Amino acid sequence: MSNNHLVVNSAIAQGLDVIGDRWSLLILRDAFLGRRRFEEFRRYTGASKATLTRRLAALIEQGLMLKRSISPLSKRHEYLLSAKGAALFPASLLAWQWEQKWLADASISLPDTLIHRDCQKPISPQAVCGGCEQPFSLDEIRLSPIAVQGIQHVEEIKSLSGHRRVRSPLVSATADTRLAGISDLIGDRWTLLILISAFFGMQRYEMFAKQLNIASNILSSRLNLLIDNGVLQRCSYQDSPPRHEYPLTAKGVSLFPIVIAMRQWAVEWEADATAVAGLLHSRCGAMLSIKVKCGSCAEIIDRQDIDYVSQAATRQ
Repeated sequence: MSNNHLVVNSAIAQGLDVIGDRWSLLILRDAFLGRRRFEEFRRYTGASKATLTRRLAALIEQGLMLKRSISPLSKRHEYLLSAKGAALFPASLLAWQWEQKWLADASISLPDTLIHRDCQKPISPQAVCGGCEQPFSLDEIRLSPIAVQGIQHVEEIKSLSGHRRVRSPLVSATADTRLAGISDLIGDRWTLLILISAFFGMQRYEMFAKQLNIASNILSSRLNLLIDNGVLQRCSYQDSPPRHEYPLTAKGVSLFPIVIAMRQWAVEWEADATAVAGLLHSRCGAMLSIKVKCGSCAEIIDRQDIDYVSQAATRQ
């Protein structure tokens, strides 16, 4: 517990701040699906023109997306993923599968089938350790010895972007609801940081507050959100005065590969590697580097290996 700040420190928090926003996650989802035009993003995310303009500008400024003219003589533009943005694909693929398993309306929100080109079968994404290419569980992950020896002091975690994290419902009839459920849940930097802390043993309110230097009203609202969504549960451990713990549910534990894949991205692309603690897969002894396998052929999946086939097309 005393080394939890090595899992969540200011460098990692700053990296997560780049993507810790519902609209940004939905824009990235659309980019993974091949959408490039402003009006496509606006139609399928349900974001207002002003919100979409701000989020695209932020993603470009942070190097996740590129803006280019459609043609030399055109004033119209398209928006493409950079290598940095494309590196979030494993987390997106795992999020896709998570919605299918845990959300009641998954059959509505995920109307497409993901096909692996190598085996031409639907993908059932599986998170594996990059070292041994085997599945892992939360209780197999430890802080690396080198990280424990090089303890860094926790700095105040601040939001860099200044965005208000507003959880607005999708109101557009044309909005694409795929990944909207999980984006509402983890599309907030504080929720991500709370979850990362919870994965490594933190359960009590005062511990979250001290670890993350988070305002009490924000912490309470995020804990309530996670409880309402069945990710955490509230358990009393003291009657007078009343005190509670917030352990993870099975649904919450299942978010571990997704959230840690996002943390891994922040470490690789945003944080100072010398100040960031590594996570160790105790079963094989390798540093944890999350990769995604195809559940049909067991091959590691790259973004270029995926086709999206609508259910309507498969029925024809």
